[in-house]
Amino acid sequence: MKLYDELGGPFDLIMGLPVHPLVVHSAVVLVPLVAFSALAMSYWPSFSRKYGKPILILAVIAQISLFVAKASGESFEERLNKNVERHADLGEIAPITFIPLLVLLFIRWRMDRSGATVGSPRVRRMISILLALAAVLALVYIYLTGHSGAESVWGWLAKN
Repeated sequence: MKLYDELGGPFDLIMGLPVHPLVVHSAVVLVPLVAFSALAMSYWPSFSRKYGKPILILAVIAQISLFVAKASGESFEERLNKNVERHADLGEIAPITFIPLLVLLFIRWRMDRSGATVGSPRVRRMISILLALAAVLALVYIYLTGHSGAESVWGWLAKN
């Protein structure tokens, strides 16, 4: 497996295939999965206690895949020599919008894991609200980024 091609760019090719289309699918699947799980965690502490650890692991993998998709997208854009400005702009923001979700997931899981005595009810409610808002933000940005990428690749079909 080779992460550098003749041009020397990181995250450019793996066995002759561009990395970006390969890795972007993990972000498109994992971000909504984690976001919907975060919504459940914000409402049901028992869900958080039972599934919080695997969801956190998936969230870390999703965050890594977002950053790899961003990095590989930059080199893929150069290789394509195609105007994907809107997709590139959204792709710059998407990994950053997921960071609050990851942090709030961890806080919520730690609070629920320790029991209902951690934090005042007001603080727990505020964490739940912020977690739900972060989940919605992540969902919106992954949708907008994915849709703009799909339009740039498959949009020519609608025109023909």
